[in-house]
Amino acid sequence: MNYGALHPESQAFLSSWQALSDLGSHHGGDSVLTRDASTIIDRIFLAQRVGEGVFTFKTIGTELKFWTGRDLRDHEVCSLFHGPDQALVRALLESAMSAPGPALARAIAFGAGVGQRAEIELAFLPLIEKGVGDRVLGLFQPLSMDNKISKPVLRIALTSLSPPAPNMPIRQGLRLVRNESEC
Repeated sequence: MNYGALHPESQAFLSSWQALSDLGSHHGGDSVLTRDASTIIDRIFLAQRVGEGVFTFKTIGTELKFWTGRDLRDHEVCSLFHGPDQALVRALLESAMSAPGPALARAIAFGAGVGQRAEIELAFLPLIEKGVGDRVLGLFQPLSMDNKISKPVLRIALTSLSPPAPNMPIRQGLRLVRNESEC
């Protein structure tokens, strides 16, 4: 994955994942761990593998709900896309789990108005525990926050995929802990 091409918020998200995974060498000094995470919390989601290549949203930030106009909990991650893009997203998620390592999808979101479009990226970070991974922590990141696009968007179409680097190390045992009192 070309880490230099990531949006600064996505880079911070990845850096935090690397720090939590105890990977040592970070590709950026800034991370969510070292600053206020409130800027991205509404764009974070958790997806659970329920079958080969099938991942469903379990928790989802309000920003993704706003962009899609619906609560995506228990919907497939690939339901954000249409046609062949769905198969490509399934393959990207499986590659993130099998590597294991971070994967990135870039896309264009199309609004209802003539010519309305916004570039977005989705970062997928596998959560591995005891050598088994069935969850992905993700970030929905619009690349231009000042873009005037009507919401909900009509369609999201892939423009590029970046599967995990085959040599990305990961420390086994990273877990997600949820505080029920804050939910």
